[in-house]
Amino acid sequence: MMQILTYSEWTIMLERFGNGDDTVVDDLKMKTFQVDAGTAKRFYEKVEQAYKKRKQNWLAKFQRSLQIQKTCIEDLEITLRNGKRHLLPLVNFVNLNGLPEDLKKILKKDLYDFVAEIKKSMRDKISTTNIIKERMIVLLNSFSLPVILPNELPEASSDIKNKINSVPSTGRKIIF
Repeated sequence: MMQILTYSEWTIMLERFGNGDDTVVDDLKMKTFQVDAGTAKRFYEKVEQAYKKRKQNWLAKFQRSLQIQKTCIEDLEITLRNGKRHLLPLVNFVNLNGLPEDLKKILKKDLYDFVAEIKKSMRDKISTTNIIKERMIVLLNSFSLPVILPNELPEASSDIKNKINSVPSTGRKIIF
């Protein structure tokens, strides 16, 4: 595993991410960078620039797809599903282990607020008949940030035995 430890290596990767390279997130998942007094401000600015650029690109594509779509519910559903899927690189980015915890908190909150604002804006623009309006609201409620599940580690056989032994007894015994 290649270690990315220097400020210059991180800035190169951050610039690539800002320009739309999703593979950078996979490269940065397990990388670390120790922020020091000399690079802290510049590092935070680089992360913010890459994040904002990527978020603006996502918003432009999402708005374009909303303008292109026809007015039927199925097109809106496809647009929302694609929009949610395209948010995944941003979600992965704000959850990078190499980012300082305070910066991750700020980015996560910003991304959550960003999606909430989009939902609110779209909900406010719905002005059609009641049946269509209800279906559109249901679709909009399903639009949220993708959930990332932590990698599940295979359990050791002793862990499995402990889990089996911790199951309460029902009074029956099975003999093999």
